[in-house]
Amino acid sequence: MILRALAGVLIVALLVVVVYVYLTRPPAVDLAPLLAAGEGRAVTITRDVRGVPHVHGETDADAAFGLAYAHAEDDFKTIQKVLLAARGSLGAVDGPKAAKVDFLVHMMGVWQAIDAGYERELSPETRALVEAYADGLNYYGALHPDELLDYALPVRGRDVIAGFAFKTPLFYGFDEDVLELFGDQRQRAVSLEGDAPRVAPTPDPARGSQGIAVAPSRSADGATRLLVNSHQPLTGPVAWYEAHVSSDEGWDMIGGLFPGSPVILHGHNHELGWAMTVNRPDLVDIYVLETDPARPGQYLLDGEWRAFETREIKLLVRLWGPLRWTVTRELKTSAHGPVLERPHGVYALRWAGMGELRQVEQFYRMNKARTRDEWLAAVATRAQPSINFVYADARGNISYLYNASAPRRPEGHDWRQYLPGDRGALIWDELVPLDALPQVVNPPSGLVFNANNTPFHATVGPGNPDPAAFSRTLGIESHMTNRALRIEETYGRDESITRDEFRRYKYDKRYAPGSPMDQVVRAVLESDALPDDPVVAEARELLAAWDMRAELDSEAAALATMTAGETLNYGHLERGFKADPVAAFVTSARKLHARFGRVGVPWREINRLRRGDVDLPLGGGPDTLRAVYGTLDDDTLTRALSTGDSFIMFVEWDAAGRVSSRAVHAFGSATLDESSPHYADQAALFAEETERSTLFHPEELAAETARRYRPGEELAP
Repeated sequence: MILRALAGVLIVALLVVVVYVYLTRPPAVDLAPLLAAGEGRAVTITRDVRGVPHVHGETDADAAFGLAYAHAEDDFKTIQKVLLAARGSLGAVDGPKAAKVDFLVHMMGVWQAIDAGYERELSPETRALVEAYADGLNYYGALHPDELLDYALPVRGRDVIAGFAFKTPLFYGFDEDVLELFGDQRQRAVSLEGDAPRVAPTPDPARGSQGIAVAPSRSADGATRLLVNSHQPLTGPVAWYEAHVSSDEGWDMIGGLFPGSPVILHGHNHELGWAMTVNRPDLVDIYVLETDPARPGQYLLDGEWRAFETREIKLLVRLWGPLRWTVTRELKTSAHGPVLERPHGVYALRWAGMGELRQVEQFYRMNKARTRDEWLAAVATRAQPSINFVYADARGNISYLYNASAPRRPEGHDWRQYLPGDRGALIWDELVPLDALPQVVNPPSGLVFNANNTPFHATVGPGNPDPAAFSRTLGIESHMTNRALRIEETYGRDESITRDEFRRYKYDKRYAPGSPMDQVVRAVLESDALPDDPVVAEARELLAAWDMRAELDSEAAALATMTAGETLNYGHLERGFKADPVAAFVTSARKLHARFGRVGVPWREINRLRRGDVDLPLGGGPDTLRAVYGTLDDDTLTRALSTGDSFIMFVEWDAAGRVSSRAVHAFGSATLDESSPHYADQAALFAEETERSTLFHPEELAAETARRYRPGEELAP
């Protein structure tokens, strides 16, 4: 009897599960209209011999359609996941961990902003662009249904906008501030009136970038040169993809973009170009709210109790196989912004770019700019809330701009701490004007640069911004990275830079005096606490003789890099070492000796570029201009490049103003398809520190065209 009852219960439970799986199954997608949306697009994709797409459309919208299709051919899975994340639906595919991303999207109010402002805030041209891009993805998905992820189609233009609205605040660390609140206890003090602002924390140079521009006055041949050298992961949602997009409406831009982007994010057109590097001004404020258990659902502001605004969100989360569960959460909002209730307090967040939707519109206008004034007018949109720009053009203009949607905050508080939430005067709603932020325009030296360092070192000689002219409430960085120090020691000391020197300095592998690595080395060599151990003695002798270069044949680079990796708290260098450098040095030396039988191991054996069957040695290392970062494998003590130099572009306008460029990607244009000939066909060039022509001009492309087709034609028998 009991067994029958149990069997009955199990059958009922199974039926409930089956019904629930049926009810939460991905909706059926009618592919016919998605195929129809792709018909009649006047666009051609030309793949060069390296597989890089050169997309040309009759209109800008046609070109965006083709760009979407071409990128989907190389990395459709990542693009789908980017757009699922932007919708707040990634958990339905990737499970509970991804649901945290979905919660963040909803908490930020991304879709509330889009529903309210998509048609009002975006120009018809931008809406046409993103909707054509969405059509291109839908067309590819309809033609390749075996590659579709659940819930991915149909893609809408609004999804593309949501991807930018969600992602851009993450570049200045918004997600880190949110994550901090989920700790076991409060992480910062509440700033009292009269507190002096602290020095801005140092961003992690291991996730940095560099942009360098040289004017004709500093070039040996009168050319203007620009280095585009962002350091990003080599795969995933923020990995660089190279493309060239042009149209009969005047769009003609080549460079790098991320999955889900309908525009080039940095690179060049005929007249101008720019590089981007991450900056980390203080763009997030956390307020501690005063609440009272006797007044549930209320908070105190300016002496009055106010009710939270509340809304309910539903997160569909994949648990196992086809089984998904809907999780319901209530979100609260105060006058400051979204609210998080934690055991150690009730917090509200306010950040730069809240409700901002125009990121694509800004970059679209930057892509089509023909003069510096037009480009600056596009940047002045202020839709991109952070990121440094290093600019150059055919007229010989160069400039550096510390771009930030910096709040105009009242003086008298340390805005790096938490803020009292009961004072309405601390809820800012204005931005500091763009021209009131640090910038350098055509300095006497003919050189501008940034390598995630302070904007107060953006050139050599006169022309640098004066730190005293800027409020400390902006949280502007004050540090120097090794890469910035080496730019000053290479480009900054050469007053007549040739084309070869401009390239060669970029691949510099030396650590400068005073750099974080130098501090680690000196701490070890000056220590009297080293154990009396022959392995440690061998290691000390090796480190003392090191020339501070991460060259292929260096036998000390591995020891130094392993020691620094355990020691340097890159995110907060002003707080000192995160671990004892001596202990890290001893541990590293013993690991190397145990694995190789010696401490001195050539760097080429440790530092590798791996992609499929390709396994190549690399020079360079963390925070060198030849930026190479990877995670050390504890078993083999090797490290494969995962972040850093990925897409590198050298741009040059000759004395007559004609542009040319060379570029290289660490892997190739096919991001995921291991069967593609372009999965790793640039790896050898990258390892050898050389590049290929981008084939920007039609006559160049004609000589190195591999295939030319319209979207969908490649599937014809």
